[in-house]
Amino acid sequence: MSDAHADAGDPAGTARADIDAHDPAGTPRGDIDAHDPGGTPRGDIEAHDPGGTPRGDIEAHDPAESPHPAAEPARSAAAEVTERPHPLTPLVRGWIVLLAVVLSAGRDYLPLGHETRPLPPLQFILLAVGVVALISGAAGFFSWRFTRFVVSPDVLRIDSGVIVRRSQRVSFDKVQSIDVVQPFAARLFGLAELQIDVGSHERPRLRYLARTRAYALRDYLLARARGVQAEAEQHTDAASLLLDLSTQDEVLITVPPQQLLLAAVTSHEFWAIVASGVLAAAAGIAFQQPWLVLVIAIPTASTLIGFVGRRVTSQFNYALSRRPHGLRISRGLTSLTSQSLPPRRVQAVQISQSPVWRALGLYRVDLEVVGWGHVTEDENRSGVSTILLPAGTIAQVRVALDAIWPRADFEAVDLHGAPARARWLHPLSQPFLRWGHDDRLVVSRHGWLVRRWQVVPHARVQSVRIAQGPVSRRLALADLEFHTAGAQISAHAAGLDASDVLARQAELLRLVHHPASIDLTEPPDTGDPAGSASGDQLGGAGTVPDQATAGPDARRADQADETISSTE
Repeated sequence: MSDAHADAGDPAGTARADIDAHDPAGTPRGDIDAHDPGGTPRGDIEAHDPGGTPRGDIEAHDPAESPHPAAEPARSAAAEVTERPHPLTPLVRGWIVLLAVVLSAGRDYLPLGHETRPLPPLQFILLAVGVVALISGAAGFFSWRFTRFVVSPDVLRIDSGVIVRRSQRVSFDKVQSIDVVQPFAARLFGLAELQIDVGSHERPRLRYLARTRAYALRDYLLARARGVQAEAEQHTDAASLLLDLSTQDEVLITVPPQQLLLAAVTSHEFWAIVASGVLAAAAGIAFQQPWLVLVIAIPTASTLIGFVGRRVTSQFNYALSRRPHGLRISRGLTSLTSQSLPPRRVQAVQISQSPVWRALGLYRVDLEVVGWGHVTEDENRSGVSTILLPAGTIAQVRVALDAIWPRADFEAVDLHGAPARARWLHPLSQPFLRWGHDDRLVVSRHGWLVRRWQVVPHARVQSVRIAQGPVSRRLALADLEFHTAGAQISAHAAGLDASDVLARQAELLRLVHHPASIDLTEPPDTGDPAGSASGDQLGGAGTVPDQATAGPDARRADQADETISSTE
């Protein structure tokens, strides 16, 4: 009920339509009236229109006198979103435990030796499986019941643990990248796992969420990490169930399955398996044991089929795409992995080419990224990997490197060969040893069987080491080693002329201590001819605002410091 009366604190005695809040029974629930007990006004906030017509007071009460003291906490808590993992999480995690127990127990009853154990009664097997399923299901349920995550305006909090409680807090400005991993079992139920990279080896994980919810939460966290005040969406749809692509994605590279199959059967690992099988069979024939040929042929064929199958399925439907929040790599047939690629954390790149691939014009590109761990040795492993391009042409290699370092061109670097006397130390690879640098990149090439190019920006180099052994000193040779924060790709240049290295030492130190005032990850200006230059050898130049005037955020922890030194 609202009634109008003359307010004692109004000199003119004008009625101002105080808001009296009564319940239906007529009991007052608290006037919005800012008067002390003596009737003296305590500062009404009066809202009048220009014509002077009263529009109602917004009168201030002391917090102690507020009829609803919990109103303010409720408003602040409304900005937080508290969720639990998907209810099917215990089922997805529990069946793995059940399968492991069944395989471990059933292995003892397989006829692998001369003595075979009789199978227990069927009732006992069913009872054992039921007990294991019940225990794993109960453990999974309690783990799910006590796991929740809270998305607040400034931080993501993950609470877990049944007996020992654990709370992880991830500040948005510490998020480097977020990967969405969908193992085979989770993918059957439309679930996905979020892995958050904060620059350490231990990644906070959210397992498992609905696939659309995982995509929406990933996009929201990445937007907040970039300083964008985005609105959190509950769900977002991908354009395809086989790929993590949407209408906002700009697809840069795709690798078709037939190209993956061709790359697998022509890789040096494939031919190494074939060669080992052939040598073993030849040894059996030489020792007049022809039965060894059959014994060796079966496991060799099984190994080859498994190798090709895993390599194709793990990189199936590979796609490198660009979104407003950064680059993304998606791949996998049975298990789909969607990796967020932070270009600023890329320390080095390695391009490799096997002997048969040189005839086919195929290359593989590996990355060294801070926080990603060891470089993936092969494509057999599913999940997060350091492979930027599993198998692609030189044009695809250029597109991939241009996506992470648009202001650099590794092919434009002039490479110098090793002197002829380096053949004493590198008898097979001496003709292929090359190295060179410009004001942005240092590039080296080595390897006689598998050819490798290593590309490192000067801004990512932590130290430069000149190494000489007793023999190399007599031959006046030296090796250069470039150390980065990732410490996974051992970037080096071998068999160099020692006098040339010493002559370039001052220039290398200058480039390491004072790298060019550019950010290789930023797109080049339209008027920057060096940033868009390209060459025909198997990176370039450009300009951006000086670091001194770009503000404190322009300097990052993964860039070189002026305290870096060189040792000989």
